[in-house]
Amino acid sequence: MKADLIQNLEDRSWDGIVLPVAKGALKDLALPEIGELEAVRRQGAFAGNQGELYQFTTLQDGKLCRWFLAGLGETWGLEEMLESCAAAWRQCHELGLERVCAVFSGLGAPLTPALLQKAAEAALLTAYRFDKYKPEPEKPGVQEAAFLCGGEETFRTALRDAELGARAVCLARDLINEPPNVMTPVCLADSAREILAGTPVKVRVYGREETAQIGLTAFLEVGKGSLQEPMLIVMEYTGDPARPERRLGLIGKGLTYDSGGYSLQSSEFMETMQHDMSGGAAVIAALWAAQARGLAVNVTGIIAACENKLSASAYVPGDVIRSMSGRYIEVNNTDAEGRITLADAVTYAKQCCGVDRIVDIATLTDGIQTALGDRRCGLFTNSRTLAGRVEEAALASCERVWELPCDENLRRVLDSRVASLKNSAMGSSVGGYATVGAMFIKEFAEDTPWVHLDIGGTAWSRACEGIYTKGGVGFGVRLLYEMLRGMEGE
Repeated sequence: MKADLIQNLEDRSWDGIVLPVAKGALKDLALPEIGELEAVRRQGAFAGNQGELYQFTTLQDGKLCRWFLAGLGETWGLEEMLESCAAAWRQCHELGLERVCAVFSGLGAPLTPALLQKAAEAALLTAYRFDKYKPEPEKPGVQEAAFLCGGEETFRTALRDAELGARAVCLARDLINEPPNVMTPVCLADSAREILAGTPVKVRVYGREETAQIGLTAFLEVGKGSLQEPMLIVMEYTGDPARPERRLGLIGKGLTYDSGGYSLQSSEFMETMQHDMSGGAAVIAALWAAQARGLAVNVTGIIAACENKLSASAYVPGDVIRSMSGRYIEVNNTDAEGRITLADAVTYAKQCCGVDRIVDIATLTDGIQTALGDRRCGLFTNSRTLAGRVEEAALASCERVWELPCDENLRRVLDSRVASLKNSAMGSSVGGYATVGAMFIKEFAEDTPWVHLDIGGTAWSRACEGIYTKGGVGFGVRLLYEMLRGMEGE
């Protein structure tokens, strides 16, 4: 879809107009005289409440034009702009409108570049389709999206940022939506190479033997049950070579399929377990966006990619396995595998990559969805400074986070009779399972500033809603990108 800025609505003819309107602002709209809009005003058919969407059709020069009034509410900001515009743009795509313009005269406040960026992201992200395996492609959506605003360079920069962020999210969605027989660990590694080819990001991939020599033994235990070879994917971006001592470790969970192993999942859950590599997809996409923008930051992305499957060679409950850190882990739940792979990835980042901070992103627990729902991820940390940077990025990206405690009282459920620690709270009734999972990873982060993002509830959508489409969401891509932007110069 082509996106552009325009300064005069009447320069072109339109199939649709998207008009975000604050509560009570409809009466003050400064638009050409449109009888249907006047009727909406007189009859009070649209109030501008948050989430309200009103549609009417006009006839102009013998051509029909659909109008979408999208309510922002009384108190609104970036998130309301994103969500209200997404609802309208989704309607435009579904109706097959080809040329649509967003008009901002109903805000009751000046349009800012940040608001424009959210309006453009709404248009671009709702246009996403994954139909490569269907006999016929889905009906195309909007072909040309325009945004009526001033021609200042700040607005053009905002539109470019929206296009960059949306493209990165769609890259991640494509990876997540591939079926598990296609998106194997080797395929994920090849995809990282392909996406980052010709960029300043250096990609190194290590197979089973090389990974064993490096020492990621716990990670390899998780992948033992699969015929697919585990892959350690390392992506290095040096955007600030003058400060080599400042390097962020960005770690994404990379389970390209998770059956649960001998702690077998139900069929209902296994059906969508291709999305257990959503954290890894977010890391690849965020690094692509960072280099495309030329951000002055140093980042090493790490994905320990494997499958967790059931076979005669798979690890089993009761096993005691050695991690790269030297700690021994008692496995009491083979379906708590992601934290084991992350433990070795965190240790590798610290020992081999020279990182001074770590952010990991993972579909770690179902418990996080119970706690926070499917539109907000959990944040756990040992560093308020680093967590603050992530929270600022969450506000800028409109990808919601909520900090939950690393509760030392829950650490005791990981105490093991035979090893350094157990990998889950299996058999315990204390609850707090998302916290327990985070506490396990925290053991390996030690004193390194660390943030863990649990996207177990936000990575996959069963409905088309707002900017989300059915399937892989690409959650975390824009958040990580905004975080990296905020880290420039630190």
